[in-house]
Amino acid sequence: LNECLAKMSGFDDPGLFFSDPFGTEQPQQEGRAARVQAKQGFRNFIREFSESNFNYRYREQLRRRYNVGQYWIEVEIGDLSTYDEELCAHLLKQPSEFLPLFEEAAKEMADELTQPRPVGQEVMQDVQVLLDWDSNASTIRALKSDQMAKLVKVPGIVINASSVRAKATSLTLQCRTCRAMLNDIAVKPGLEGYLLPRSCNSDTQQMGKPKCPIDPFFIVPDKCKCVDFQVLKLQENPEAVPNGEMPRHIEIYCDRYLVEKVVPGNRVTVVGIYSIRKSGGKSKRRDADKINVGIRQPYVRALGFSVETEGPGRSSAAPFTPEEEQHFRTLASQPDIYAKVSRSIAPSIYGSEDI
Repeated sequence: LNECLAKMSGFDDPGLFFSDPFGTEQPQQEGRAARVQAKQGFRNFIREFSESNFNYRYREQLRRRYNVGQYWIEVEIGDLSTYDEELCAHLLKQPSEFLPLFEEAAKEMADELTQPRPVGQEVMQDVQVLLDWDSNASTIRALKSDQMAKLVKVPGIVINASSVRAKATSLTLQCRTCRAMLNDIAVKPGLEGYLLPRSCNSDTQQMGKPKCPIDPFFIVPDKCKCVDFQVLKLQENPEAVPNGEMPRHIEIYCDRYLVEKVVPGNRVTVVGIYSIRKSGGKSKRRDADKINVGIRQPYVRALGFSVETEGPGRSSAAPFTPEEEQHFRTLASQPDIYAKVSRSIAPSIYGSEDI
C-alpha cells in the first residue's frame, strides 16, 4: 500500500509553467558563450595557423615583436578566413565587438609565448591587432549607411594630419563633495568621448551627510590610462573623382602603433571600421540641436594602413640596405665629402662654388 501511495503522489500536480516575454537572460548567456568561443578561436588561430614547412607565422611574429617592445601583430584577414570562415565573417560584420576579443586573445598568447620574462617586465602589455585585407577597395563616395559599423577598405591621399594627442581608455572619477571614487571606467575607442554622470550615488549619502550637488565628478588624470591618437584627413584619389566634381574627404582616426605611420601626401589604403560621431561645435540657432538629434558625422577608425610605393605620385618607403648604410658612413668619414657632394649636384652647371 505504501508503494502504491508513493507512486501516486503528485499525480494531480499540474506543475508550474511560465514564459519570459522579453527573453533577456537566455540571450545574454548565449552572447557570453559566443564571446568566449570566439576568443578561444582567435587564440587557436594565433597558435595553430601555419604555412608550409610548419611555419607558425603569427605565433612567431607575436613572440618576436613582443620581446623587442613592439606590442602589436599584423593579421591578414585571408588567413583567418582560411582557418575559420565563420569566425572571420563575425569579425567582418561586427568588428567593434570581436576585435577586442582578438586583442585579448593576442595578449594571452603573448603571455604564454614569452614566459619567463625578464625582471621588471612581469606585467603584460596590451597587444594591438592590425588588419590587412586583400579585398577590393571602395571609394569614399561609395560608403553608405548599410556599411555602418562594418569593416571597410578605402584608398585615398592623406591631405592633413593632426598632432599626436592622448585619449583615455580607462577613467577614474572623484566626487568634489564626498570624495568618492569611481575606478576603471572603460571608454570606447574612437572619436566619441565619455559623458560624466550627473549625480553621485555613493554610500556616504546614506549615513546622514548632505546630498552631493549636480555634476560633482571630475577626472583624476594620474589614475587614468591613455593611448596616443591622431586624426587624418583622407581625400579621394584624382582618378576616382567624376568629371566636374570636387573630391570628397573623410576623417581617419588612428591610435597606438598606427600613429605617425603616414604623412600628408602619401597615397594609402585604409582598413578600418566605418563609424559615426556627433558633429563638432554648437549651432547658432536655438532649435538646431533639437532638429539634428539623430544626425551624425561619419569617420573611419583605422585598423591598418598600406602605403602605395609604386606609380606616379607614390612615396617610396623602401629602407636602405646594410650595404648602402655602410657606404654612407664611409662617405661621411671622408674629409672632402662636402666638395664631393657639391660637385655631384648638377655638374653641368658651373661657376661660383659658393653663392
